[in-house]
Amino acid sequence: MSTYIFGDLHGCYDEFTALLKNINYNENEDELIFTGDLIGRGPKPCETLNLITTLKAKHPARIHSVLGNHDLNFLAVYFSYHKAKAKDNLDVILNSPKLNDYVEFFKSTPLLYVDPEKKLAVAHAGIYPQWTIDEALKHTKVLSKVMLDPYHLKVLLANMYADHPDHFDEKMLSSDLNYWRFIVSAFTRMRLCSRDLILDYGHSDCSVTDAQKDNIYPWFNFGKPFEYKGEDFTLFFGHWAALNAQCDREHIIALDTGCVWGDKLTCYAFEKQEKFSVLSLQKKRESK
Repeated sequence: MSTYIFGDLHGCYDEFTALLKNINYNENEDELIFTGDLIGRGPKPCETLNLITTLKAKHPARIHSVLGNHDLNFLAVYFSYHKAKAKDNLDVILNSPKLNDYVEFFKSTPLLYVDPEKKLAVAHAGIYPQWTIDEALKHTKVLSKVMLDPYHLKVLLANMYADHPDHFDEKMLSSDLNYWRFIVSAFTRMRLCSRDLILDYGHSDCSVTDAQKDNIYPWFNFGKPFEYKGEDFTLFFGHWAALNAQCDREHIIALDTGCVWGDKLTCYAFEKQEKFSVLSLQKKRESK
Protein backbone atom coordinates (compact mmCIF):
# COMPACT_ATOMS: atom_id res chain seq x y z
CA MET A 1 0.00 0.00 0.00
CA SER A 2 1.19 3.51 -0.84
CA THR A 3 0.10 6.88 0.53
CA TYR A 4 -0.10 9.88 -1.81
CA ILE A 5 -0.73 13.45 -0.68
CA PHE A 6 -1.98 15.72 -3.49
CA GLY A 7 -1.57 19.47 -3.80
CA ASP A 8 -4.51 21.73 -4.74
CA LEU A 9 -6.57 20.24 -7.59
CA HIS A 10 -8.84 23.23 -8.31
CA GLY A 11 -10.99 21.13 -10.62
CA CYS A 12 -8.08 20.16 -12.89
CA TYR A 13 -9.53 16.71 -13.50
CA ASP A 14 -7.45 15.76 -16.54
CA GLU A 15 -4.18 16.47 -14.76
CA PHE A 16 -5.46 14.66 -11.67
CA THR A 17 -6.27 11.47 -13.56
CA ALA A 18 -3.01 11.71 -15.49
CA LEU A 19 -1.05 11.90 -12.24
CA LEU A 20 -3.01 8.96 -10.82
CA LYS A 21 -1.98 6.97 -13.88
CA ASN A 22 1.65 8.06 -13.56
CA ILE A 23 1.91 6.83 -9.98
CA ASN A 24 0.10 3.58 -10.84
CA TYR A 25 -2.63 4.31 -8.32
CA ASN A 26 -4.43 1.18 -7.10
CA GLU A 27 -7.74 2.15 -5.53
CA ASN A 28 -8.00 -1.17 -3.70
CA GLU A 29 -4.71 -0.66 -1.88
CA ASP A 30 -3.48 2.94 -1.99
CA GLU A 31 -4.46 5.91 0.17
CA LEU A 32 -5.12 9.40 -1.23
CA ILE A 33 -5.02 12.57 0.87
CA PHE A 34 -5.84 16.02 -0.52
CA THR A 35 -4.68 19.42 0.74
CA GLY A 36 -8.02 21.06 -0.08
CA ASP A 37 -9.23 23.44 -2.79
CA LEU A 38 -10.57 20.50 -4.76
CA ILE A 39 -12.55 23.02 -6.80
CA GLY A 40 -12.41 26.69 -7.77
CA ARG A 41 -11.33 28.22 -11.11
CA GLY A 42 -10.45 24.92 -12.78
CA PRO A 43 -12.30 23.52 -15.81
CA LYS A 44 -13.83 20.28 -14.49
CA PRO A 45 -14.98 20.64 -10.87
CA CYS A 46 -17.87 18.16 -11.14
CA GLU A 47 -15.73 15.45 -12.68
CA THR A 48 -13.13 16.01 -9.97
CA LEU A 49 -15.68 15.82 -7.15
CA ASN A 50 -17.45 12.83 -8.71
CA LEU A 51 -14.24 10.82 -8.81
CA ILE A 52 -13.20 11.71 -5.27
CA THR A 53 -16.64 11.17 -3.71
CA THR A 54 -17.06 7.87 -5.56
CA LEU A 55 -13.70 6.67 -4.28
CA LYS A 56 -14.57 7.94 -0.80
CA ALA A 57 -17.85 5.99 -0.82
CA LYS A 58 -16.07 2.80 -1.89
CA HIS A 59 -12.97 3.20 0.29
CA PRO A 60 -13.79 5.58 3.16
CA ALA A 61 -10.67 4.66 5.13
CA ARG A 62 -8.34 5.40 2.22
CA ILE A 63 -9.65 8.73 0.83
CA HIS A 64 -9.21 11.90 2.88
CA SER A 65 -9.34 15.63 2.27
CA VAL A 66 -9.24 18.87 4.21
CA LEU A 67 -11.16 22.05 3.50
CA GLY A 68 -9.58 24.85 1.48
CA ASN A 69 -10.69 28.46 1.09
CA HIS A 70 -12.25 27.74 -2.33
CA ASP A 71 -14.22 24.83 -0.89
CA LEU A 72 -15.59 27.11 1.84
CA ASN A 73 -16.32 29.78 -0.75
CA PHE A 74 -18.49 27.27 -2.60
CA LEU A 75 -20.51 26.64 0.56
CA ALA A 76 -20.91 30.40 1.15
CA VAL A 77 -22.19 30.78 -2.42
CA TYR A 78 -24.54 27.82 -2.08
CA PHE A 79 -26.10 29.30 1.06
CA SER A 80 -26.34 32.73 -0.65
CA TYR A 81 -23.89 34.51 1.65
CA HIS A 82 -21.46 35.22 -1.16
CA LYS A 83 -21.94 35.90 -4.85
CA ALA A 84 -20.38 33.49 -7.30
CA LYS A 85 -17.66 34.91 -9.52
CA ALA A 86 -17.44 33.72 -13.10
CA LYS A 87 -13.73 32.98 -12.73
CA ASP A 88 -14.45 30.49 -9.93
CA ASN A 89 -16.47 28.28 -12.30
CA LEU A 90 -19.06 27.32 -9.69
CA ASP A 91 -22.19 27.50 -11.85
CA VAL A 92 -21.63 24.03 -13.24
CA ILE A 93 -21.56 22.66 -9.67
CA LEU A 94 -24.56 24.70 -8.54
CA ASN A 95 -26.58 23.34 -11.48
CA SER A 96 -25.45 19.76 -11.05
CA PRO A 97 -27.97 17.05 -10.08
CA LYS A 98 -25.40 16.00 -7.48
CA LEU A 99 -25.30 19.43 -5.84
CA ASN A 100 -26.65 18.20 -2.50
CA ASP A 101 -24.08 15.42 -2.41
CA TYR A 102 -21.29 17.95 -2.97
CA VAL A 103 -22.60 20.19 -0.19
CA GLU A 104 -22.81 17.32 2.29
CA PHE A 105 -19.32 16.16 1.34
CA PHE A 106 -17.77 19.56 2.06
CA LYS A 107 -19.79 20.04 5.26
CA SER A 108 -18.32 16.81 6.61
CA THR A 109 -14.75 17.56 5.49
CA PRO A 110 -12.40 18.65 8.32
CA LEU A 111 -9.80 21.42 8.36
CA LEU A 112 -7.05 19.09 9.54
CA TYR A 113 -6.25 15.45 8.88
CA VAL A 114 -3.89 13.56 11.19
CA ASP A 115 -2.60 10.00 10.84
CA PRO A 116 -0.95 9.04 14.15
CA GLU A 117 0.44 5.79 12.76
CA LYS A 118 2.16 7.33 9.74
CA LYS A 119 3.03 10.44 11.75
CA LEU A 120 1.67 12.84 9.14
CA ALA A 121 -0.73 15.77 9.17
CA VAL A 122 -2.39 17.70 6.33
CA ALA A 123 -3.88 21.20 6.40
CA HIS A 124 -4.73 23.48 3.48
CA ALA A 125 -2.75 26.62 4.43
CA GLY A 126 -0.80 25.09 7.30
CA ILE A 127 -1.03 25.21 11.09
CA TYR A 128 -0.82 28.45 13.04
CA PRO A 129 2.76 28.39 14.42
CA GLN A 130 1.69 29.00 18.01
CA TRP A 131 -0.06 25.63 17.94
CA THR A 132 1.24 22.09 17.87
CA ILE A 133 -0.76 19.55 15.87
CA ASP A 134 -2.62 18.29 18.93
CA GLU A 135 -3.62 21.84 19.88
CA ALA A 136 -4.69 22.54 16.30
CA LEU A 137 -6.75 19.36 16.25
CA LYS A 138 -8.77 20.57 19.23
CA HIS A 139 -9.60 23.79 17.40
CA THR A 140 -10.59 22.04 14.18
CA LYS A 141 -12.92 19.70 16.05
CA VAL A 142 -14.79 22.79 17.23
CA LEU A 143 -15.20 23.88 13.59
CA SER A 144 -16.31 20.42 12.51
CA LYS A 145 -19.19 20.66 14.99
CA VAL A 146 -20.04 24.12 13.64
CA MET A 147 -20.08 22.79 10.06
CA LEU A 148 -22.61 20.10 10.98
CA ASP A 149 -24.95 22.44 12.89
CA PRO A 150 -27.32 24.15 10.39
CA TYR A 151 -27.68 27.37 12.38
CA HIS A 152 -24.03 27.74 13.38
CA LEU A 153 -22.86 26.93 9.86
CA LYS A 154 -24.93 29.76 8.43
CA VAL A 155 -23.65 32.17 11.08
CA LEU A 156 -20.08 31.21 10.19
CA LEU A 157 -20.54 31.47 6.41
CA ALA A 158 -22.34 34.81 6.69
CA ASN A 159 -19.48 36.31 8.71
CA MET A 160 -16.45 34.42 7.45
CA TYR A 161 -14.89 37.13 5.28
CA ALA A 162 -12.92 39.45 7.53
CA ASP A 163 -9.25 40.05 8.36
CA HIS A 164 -9.79 40.02 12.10
CA PRO A 165 -8.89 38.65 14.52
CA ASP A 166 -5.36 38.38 13.17
CA HIS A 167 -3.75 36.43 16.02
CA PHE A 168 -4.75 33.83 18.54
CA ASP A 169 -5.62 34.86 22.07
CA GLU A 170 -7.19 32.63 24.70
CA LYS A 171 -9.73 35.40 25.31
CA MET A 172 -11.32 34.76 21.92
CA LEU A 173 -12.54 31.39 23.17
CA SER A 174 -15.39 33.26 24.86
CA SER A 175 -16.44 34.83 21.54
CA ASP A 176 -17.72 32.11 19.25
CA LEU A 177 -17.69 34.04 15.99
CA ASN A 178 -14.22 35.55 16.40
CA TYR A 179 -12.87 32.18 17.45
CA TRP A 180 -14.47 30.37 14.49
CA ARG A 181 -13.31 33.03 12.05
CA PHE A 182 -9.71 32.83 13.25
CA ILE A 183 -9.69 29.04 12.95
CA VAL A 184 -10.90 29.33 9.35
CA SER A 185 -8.34 32.02 8.54
CA ALA A 186 -5.46 30.10 10.10
CA PHE A 187 -6.21 26.87 8.26
CA THR A 188 -7.37 28.19 4.88
CA ARG A 189 -5.95 31.71 4.34
CA MET A 190 -2.64 31.94 6.20
CA ARG A 191 0.58 32.60 4.29
CA LEU A 192 2.61 35.28 6.06
CA CYS A 193 2.89 36.58 9.59
CA SER A 194 5.02 38.81 11.79
CA ARG A 195 7.53 37.58 14.35
CA ASP A 196 4.73 38.11 16.89
CA LEU A 197 2.58 35.67 14.86
CA ILE A 198 0.21 38.36 13.63
CA LEU A 199 -1.31 37.01 10.41
CA ASP A 200 -0.81 39.27 7.40
CA TYR A 201 -3.40 39.58 4.64
CA GLY A 202 -1.91 42.54 2.78
CA HIS A 203 1.06 40.94 1.02
CA SER A 204 -0.72 38.23 -0.95
CA ASP A 205 0.58 39.43 -4.34
CA CYS A 206 4.22 39.99 -3.42
CA SER A 207 7.18 37.66 -3.12
CA VAL A 208 8.47 36.29 0.17
CA THR A 209 11.59 38.43 -0.31
CA ASP A 210 9.54 41.62 -0.70
CA ALA A 211 7.37 40.74 2.30
CA GLN A 212 10.43 40.27 4.47
CA LYS A 213 11.40 43.88 3.76
CA ASP A 214 8.27 44.76 5.75
CA ASN A 215 9.18 42.27 8.49
CA ILE A 216 6.58 39.76 7.34
CA TYR A 217 7.63 36.12 6.98
CA PRO A 218 6.27 32.70 5.94
CA TRP A 219 4.27 31.16 8.77
CA PHE A 220 6.42 28.02 8.70
CA ASN A 221 9.48 30.01 9.85
CA PHE A 222 8.12 29.94 13.39
CA GLY A 223 7.02 27.54 16.12
CA LYS A 224 6.63 23.77 15.95
CA PRO A 225 3.35 23.27 14.04
CA PHE A 226 4.62 19.81 13.03
CA GLU A 227 4.77 18.46 16.60
CA TYR A 228 2.09 16.05 17.86
CA LYS A 229 2.08 14.76 21.44
CA GLY A 230 5.78 15.54 21.77
CA GLU A 231 6.79 13.76 18.56
CA ASP A 232 7.81 15.20 15.21
CA PHE A 233 5.28 14.58 12.45
CA THR A 234 5.46 15.56 8.78
CA LEU A 235 3.06 18.41 7.98
CA PHE A 236 1.83 18.85 4.40
CA PHE A 237 0.11 21.98 3.08
CA GLY A 238 -1.05 23.51 -0.19
CA HIS A 239 -2.74 26.88 -0.81
CA TRP A 240 0.36 28.92 -1.67
CA ALA A 241 0.91 28.46 -5.42
CA ALA A 242 3.33 31.41 -5.69
CA LEU A 243 5.65 29.59 -3.30
CA ASN A 244 5.97 26.85 -5.95
CA ALA A 245 6.25 24.25 -3.17
CA GLN A 246 9.52 25.75 -1.92
CA CYS A 247 9.76 25.21 1.82
CA ASP A 248 13.09 24.41 3.46
CA ARG A 249 11.69 23.81 6.95
CA GLU A 250 12.31 20.28 8.19
CA HIS A 251 9.09 18.27 8.73
CA ILE A 252 7.00 20.70 6.62
CA ILE A 253 6.29 19.99 2.94
CA ALA A 254 4.54 22.35 0.50
CA LEU A 255 2.60 20.79 -2.39
CA ASP A 256 0.73 23.50 -4.31
CA THR A 257 2.56 23.91 -7.62
CA GLY A 258 -0.11 26.02 -9.36
CA CYS A 259 -1.79 23.56 -11.70
CA VAL A 260 -4.79 25.84 -12.22
CA TRP A 261 -2.35 28.67 -13.06
CA GLY A 262 -0.69 26.69 -15.82
CA ASP A 263 2.26 25.23 -13.92
CA LYS A 264 1.94 21.63 -12.71
CA LEU A 265 0.10 19.28 -10.35
CA THR A 266 2.16 17.60 -7.66
CA CYS A 267 1.69 14.75 -5.22
CA TYR A 268 4.00 13.28 -2.58
CA ALA A 269 4.59 9.54 -2.23
CA PHE A 270 4.87 9.27 1.53
CA GLU A 271 6.60 5.91 1.78
CA LYS A 272 9.08 6.74 -0.99
CA GLN A 273 9.51 10.32 0.26
CA GLU A 274 9.37 11.52 -3.34
CA LYS A 275 7.36 14.09 -5.30
CA PHE A 276 5.66 13.30 -8.62
CA SER A 277 4.24 15.91 -11.00
CA VAL A 278 2.45 16.35 -14.33
CA LEU A 279 2.44 19.52 -16.38
CA SER A 280 -0.72 21.60 -16.34
CA LEU A 281 -3.01 21.73 -19.37
CA GLN A 282 -4.29 25.15 -18.32
CA LYS A 283 -3.34 28.46 -19.87
CA LYS A 284 -0.37 30.05 -18.14
CA ARG A 285 -1.44 32.91 -15.86
CA GLU A 286 0.71 35.22 -13.78
CA SER A 287 -1.48 36.14 -10.82
CA LYS A 288 -1.53 33.71 -7.92
